[in-house]
Amino acid sequence: MGVKEIMEAVLQVVDSNNERRLILEEGTIIRSTSTVNPPAEEADIAEFERQIGYQLPKDYRSFLLEYNGAWILQLVTDLGSEGGGGLKIFSVEELKENLYYMDTYPGFLPIGFVYDHYLAIGLDAMEKEEPNYLYRIDNDDGPTALTLNFHLFLDRFVMSQGAPFWDWPIYNAASRYYLEGDE
Repeated sequence: MGVKEIMEAVLQVVDSNNERRLILEEGTIIRSTSTVNPPAEEADIAEFERQIGYQLPKDYRSFLLEYNGAWILQLVTDLGSEGGGGLKIFSVEELKENLYYMDTYPGFLPIGFVYDHYLAIGLDAMEKEEPNYLYRIDNDDGPTALTLNFHLFLDRFVMSQGAPFWDWPIYNAASRYYLEGDE
């Protein structure tokens, strides 16, 4: 299953209000919505690649050619408004607008954000065509390798219903309650 099939599934599993109920940690039930943009033009992507001096990874590039940005599993408040959260994937125009961030973390191309962190492509990994090129950037801790590509990140984000699956390895029976202060 590719990026397009994952996104088609995300967009199909909604009610008449374009909302989807999610079950998160501790049985918390929330509502979310997902929206996509019209496809990007090949010429716009090629121009952006010339601007940054790198060719985008195939899986991420194919996403832009299909959707040119999206907001996946964005939370919906009790008042019915969009409440943030979820996964925001930048359009080509938003990629250009966020290039300034590369000055703060050289070597990383921000392609969106997930909760309060940037989702970024490691340019060294991309240049070497390494399969695990995706990073999460925390303003306090800096870049953290996710050891994933865009396709796998998207798939796992959707399967986990938007939960921060990248943090799960630190939780086990011994550490979970300690980390949450419930010794």
